[in-house]
Order: sequence, then C-alpha cells, then structure tokens
Amino acid sequence: MKPSDFQKTIQCQFDCKLKRVVKGIVRNYRKELKRRRNREISFCELPEIVVEKLAVWDEYESDYTAFDVCGIEIRVLDDELADALKSLPERERAIILMYFFLDMSDTEIGEKLNINRTTSFRSRKNSLEEIRKKLKENISNE
Repeated sequence: MKPSDFQKTIQCQFDCKLKRVVKGIVRNYRKELKRRRNREISFCELPEIVVEKLAVWDEYESDYTAFDVCGIEIRVLDDELADALKSLPERERAIILMYFFLDMSDTEIGEKLNINRTTSFRSRKNSLEEIRKKLKENISNE
C-alpha cells in the first residue's frame, strides 16, 4: 500500500517541526554551555587562598579534649597538653585556659573566678611558679 498525498504531507510537516524543536534544543544547550564557560572558573584556576576557604574539616570528639571553663567549652587538640592540664587543680586549670585560650586579662579572670585583690603579689607569683613546675613535671614524665 502506498501512502496517500495527505499522509505524506502530514509526515513532512511532522519531520519539519521535529527538526525545528531539535535545533532549538541544541541551540539552547550551546548557549547555556557558553554562558557557563564565561561565568564559571575551574578549581585549578582559583587562587590557593580561595580554595583553602572552601575546605571543610570534620571534627570528631576523639580528636580533642574538651574542658568546661565558666560555661565555655575549650577544645585542646594536643594530647600531651590535655593530660598536663588534667593533672592540675580545677582553679589553676581554669586560670590557664582562660588566659591562653580565651585571651582574657588578669582582671577578667579575677572577676570570673571571684578572686580578691587582697591576695599578695608574692603568693600569686609563687602559685604561678608552682603551676609551671607541675606542667614541666607532667610533660617530662610522659
């Protein structure tokens, strides 16, 4: 059976419309690729500073030792330092952590821990010397 002229006409119209649609899709795809190429930058072209800002590091509780000082959690990554801090009395540990990790001044630490100014300078100096000795002993023992 031969297709009629009407069927051939319908097939030609369908083919023509199909080709237009495919051309339009291809044109839009190429236009999108060109737009992306103009706007996007590959990672190898980015400066190292920008790439470092994009990095995300996972933190696990096993990676650090947490100390609670006046309601603030301080994380210590070094195991030796954490062990030395654990061996100190609570008040001395809090003073060291606030001074070195929270960058608090002496007056701020005194206010947080309710320490009076009546304590003599020598007794404070002696207690700091004792803390240093204990830290050195703990580090040397390990």
